[in-house]
Amino acid sequence: MVKTLRAFPGRRIALGVLALLLLLGVAIYVVPVLPFVPRSVADLKFSVIDTVGEPLVCTGWGIPNPDFNPYGEYPRIVSDAPTYAAIIRHELKLYAVRLSWDGSGYDFAMFPGPTPSEALRNEMVGKVDVLGHVHDVHQGSAMGACPICLAASSVISTPSGPIPVSKIAVGMHVWSADADGRHVDAVVVETTSRLAAPGSELIRVVLADGRQITASAPHEIADGRSLGILSVGDEIDGIAVTRLDRVDGSFGFTYDLLPSGATGEYWADGILMRSTLSTTLVAPPAMYLH
Repeated sequence: MVKTLRAFPGRRIALGVLALLLLLGVAIYVVPVLPFVPRSVADLKFSVIDTVGEPLVCTGWGIPNPDFNPYGEYPRIVSDAPTYAAIIRHELKLYAVRLSWDGSGYDFAMFPGPTPSEALRNEMVGKVDVLGHVHDVHQGSAMGACPICLAASSVISTPSGPIPVSKIAVGMHVWSADADGRHVDAVVVETTSRLAAPGSELIRVVLADGRQITASAPHEIADGRSLGILSVGDEIDGIAVTRLDRVDGSFGFTYDLLPSGATGEYWADGILMRSTLSTTLVAPPAMYLH
């Protein structure tokens, strides 16, 4: 009996502590951003967005910061479409903010958005602590945008043999095509490269004969179709598309080139592609003619 009486106050204290913990848990659930509670990584990213502004979100389909784009990842749209759309919009924003732990808080980096998606812009960088306080916000040195070009792994056909697109420079000779689709020796008159913003996706197209190319969805093949509108079973040069894969393009560089000539076309990974650059300059400068 004495032991029971002595234990009773301890039990009351234990029950009191348990009740306090339960109450705190409910409070954190209902009010997840209490000032004394460390916040989740997702919450910290939204703190950055609330302070710095909307990030650039690249869907890989040529649509910056979409109102709604589920990428076809789900077999059907859930019945509450507005709620589903809001969830997707916010989830895409989380991918657009990069956090890295520095020992006491996080360094963040993001490209400001939302439009125009094709415009290069400097990243915004700064710090956010575990309670969501954002500070030291300033412009970073990296420049990027939504990808519109070829993946760095793409190989360009040239009279000297295949050359990675990342190694192509102005003045080099590449194989282009005339209006009838015949090979012509052309001179590269312009090149471009850009760092893909976080969350960017590229499209990998695989043909039945083994050829495959990876590029941004808006990039067009020679007949004017963009990679993003192709479906399995469609044909390129009479060869069926057997696979279409989405590939993470975040932080990778994409490249493009403009050959001289009437079409601005070139062969990348064995597939005739249109340049995304202007084709108003069709003749190579005299210094490159040899």
